[in-house]
Amino acid sequence: GLPIKSALPIMDAALRFHGIRQRVKLIASGKLFTPDRIAVALAMGADLVNIARGFMITVGCIQALKCHSNACPVGVATTDPQLQQALVIDEKKYRVANYVITLREGLFRLAAAAGIDSPAHFRREHIIFKDEKGVVYPLEEIYQSIYQRIQKLNNQMILN
Repeated sequence: GLPIKSALPIMDAALRFHGIRQRVKLIASGKLFTPDRIAVALAMGADLVNIARGFMITVGCIQALKCHSNACPVGVATTDPQLQQALVIDEKKYRVANYVITLREGLFRLAAAAGIDSPAHFRREHIIFKDEKGVVYPLEEIYQSIYQRIQKLNNQMILN
């Protein structure tokens, strides 16, 4: 129920604290449709990302907010054969392919800028956050704070 930027560090730190991180895959989802957002999620501990919005828009979603009604006016989110005709697959397949190629290229460029050979190698040390006051924090420092809080909570539970 937390935003992905809050949930990933907490989940990754909790799994590491209990020694089971290597047995669990973290799949990040939620507004991860650009290379920079994906790189941050990977550095925060995501093993992979799920992209929905980027692909929906690529195939022509106009965000009419009618997905649940089976009445999508552009044929993206409907099972109505009449409305599905609005989705021209022969045109949209090129847009989807271009999106995937561009997204992948962007991720690899970010990886190269960070000095690594693959987006799969993004780690905490590659990310720096700036808060609303302009103060800069390395992601590793944020993780240490979370890890210490988890350790403190765990110790309190043991004592009780």
